[in-house]
This record gives sequence, structure tokens and C-alpha cells, in this order.
Amino acid sequence: MRPLEGIKVVDFTQAHAGSLATMILADFGAEVIKIERAGVGDLARYWAPIKDGNSAYYAYLNRGKKSISINASSDEGREIIKKLVAEADIVAENFKFGSMDRMGLSYDELKKVNPEIIYASLNGFGQNGPFKEVIGLDLQLQAMSGLMDRTGFPDGPPTKVGAAMGDQFSGHYMATAIMMALIHKKKTGKGQKVDIAILDSLFSILEAAPVTKCLRGDVPPRVGNSYPSISPYDTLETKDGYVAVGISTDRQWQKFCDALKLDHLKEDPRYINNEKRGDNYELGLKDALEDVTKKMSKFDIEKILREKRLACGAVYTVKEAMGTDQVKEREMLIDVEDKALGKVKMPGVVIKMEKTPGSVSHGAPLLGEHSEEYLSKIGYSAEKINELVENGFIERA
Repeated sequence: MRPLEGIKVVDFTQAHAGSLATMILADFGAEVIKIERAGVGDLARYWAPIKDGNSAYYAYLNRGKKSISINASSDEGREIIKKLVAEADIVAENFKFGSMDRMGLSYDELKKVNPEIIYASLNGFGQNGPFKEVIGLDLQLQAMSGLMDRTGFPDGPPTKVGAAMGDQFSGHYMATAIMMALIHKKKTGKGQKVDIAILDSLFSILEAAPVTKCLRGDVPPRVGNSYPSISPYDTLETKDGYVAVGISTDRQWQKFCDALKLDHLKEDPRYINNEKRGDNYELGLKDALEDVTKKMSKFDIEKILREKRLACGAVYTVKEAMGTDQVKEREMLIDVEDKALGKVKMPGVVIKMEKTPGSVSHGAPLLGEHSEEYLSKIGYSAEKINELVENGFIERA
């Protein structure tokens, strides 16, 4: 049995961040009823990669969910939604600030229908503050959070992290917050409002930079892949790519030199301890190391250093990472049967639990695939459903 079985979510989320949060809930058994705009659907349905007009991006983020296609701005649509909310545990949304209020579906309104509802909102800047009405997208928020200023090389421009980190982190924060709200509800019987901001999520991963600024008055410049307190802690060029090494003690340095036959560096007084290696890393040590590593394969270096129990990893391409035995053993690349795409590979369930593991029950829904099913459940007759379809208030697959 999955831990969230019996939990019902009315899900207005779309695109990435919010959909990731409710995907996690679905993986662990929640019944996630996705509310999609009639005739349009989730924005992610149009995002590459596309096969036969269907998005694999959407398929990944919406696996295990159900879809109702509805005009939520109409009186008829709002009435349907309120009947669904009356039987739900959670409402999740990631629209622009004020959008749910304008549709008459605010927390205060839906709390009248279900006083115990957990109402989770996620957007760029959250529900308060001077930027709350500003549209927030991942690149812009990485820039505004300070994360881009910390990412990249000293002589290069501020750089976006390759993945959509704001969406990823805020989605996980939202799923965690919802589960904490469920625990509170179990203890007290009371729901609550949850407020997650992508900017907050990104600001939280700056590690020690904010406290360093407060204590010292400034923050060290970005350092690329290296780390000033440990050396060598960097990616080194090889003949077929790059390899990441992390040597954090003088004893490890000795083992590192022995493993790669760096006798000429092992006893060099410029590199004899961690402080000196750090001071001289960009003044000659890195070049001396790459004189050796450029003649070797990244995977050969990885193997040699691992045998010495030193931290090391080749810089894998996405294809190489997908093909590792570790990813296979951890079930982090799974096949999911999707109605629109057929069998599609996607990342597996990250959270591993012994007693109540998560799993993917089915692929993503077609737009409006479950409209008729859920309207029937809340008391609509076949005739009334047909009338709603004909008038454009709902859509079915």
C-alpha cells in the first residue's frame, strides 16, 4: 500500500513546478484530479520533446493523474469544481498571483465548501511582498535569487544552472509542505493554506553565501567548478571529456599522487598541504594535473581513483548517465505505458521507502479523459454531462 492512498487532490497546477509536486503525491498513491482548461489543457502539453503531437515533457510530470477538461471561469465550471473540492483533501495551484481569486476559487471561497481543505499555492514570488504580482519564470528567478551570480567561472558571465532548478526545488518544497499539512490535519482536523515561492526556494540553496555576506561584508567571487578551501576540488580535462575530483586532506593528496603517478608533485613544497595547494592551484597546480589527465580517459581515471577510495567521477553525458548500472539498480529510469506516446522512458521515483514505496500506476491522462467519470461520481446524469459538453463547459477525450 502506498502511503497517500485515500488522499484526494484537486490539481490546478500546470507547466513544471506545481505539476512536479502533485506528480510526487501521485507516485505515492494520492488520487490527483487534474483540472485543465477546456480546449487548451496544460501548457506543458505543447513542450518538446513532441511525438505525434504529444509531449513527453507533459507525460513525465503528469503520470499517475486523472484529467478533467473544464471551463473554470464559468458558473457551471465553478459549480463542478466546488463539488469536487467538497470531497477532497487538497487543492493545489500554481497560477499567477490573484488568478484563483478572479475565478472565484480562492482559499476563502473553497474553505466555505470544505473547511478542512489544504490549499497549496506556488508561484514565482509567493502570496505577499512587493513582487507578488510579477510574473516569475525559472531563468528570471535564478537571476534574482543570487544563484546565477554564484554559478559560472570567475572570468565569465553569471550562468543559469542547466536544469530548471527553481521549478525542481519549489516543486519538492510544495510536496513536502503538503505532507506536513496532512500530518497537522490528522492531529487537529484542521486544514490550512500553504504558500511556496520559487524565489524563496532558490534563495534557500545559496548555502553560506548570505551568512558570509552578513559576517564579512562581502561574498567571495564565483569559482567555477573548484572550491577555494579544498584543493584539488575541480573538474580536470581528460582526452575524452572531464573528470571531477575531490581531494580534501593531505593524506588523500598523497594517495592521489601515488594513484596517478604524480611523484614530481607529491613532495613539491608548493603543494605539500591543503592551504598551499589552494594558494597555488591556479598558479600552476591545475595545469600540472591536466598535463597528466589530458592523456588519460575520464573513465580510467575514475576507476583508478575509486580503487584508492578517493572521491572521483567522470563528467557523464546525459546518455552515459542513463546507461549506468547505478541508475538501473536504483530504478531511476523506468518504462511507463502512456496512452498518447506508447512506452516512454522517464525518471523513476526518487524517494525510496521500505514499507510504503512509491510507484507509477499509469501514464499521463489524455485531455479530459476522466471528465465524464468524475462528473458521474458527483451526481451528474449522462444527459446533463452531454449538455455541458455541447455548451463547451467541459470537454471529454
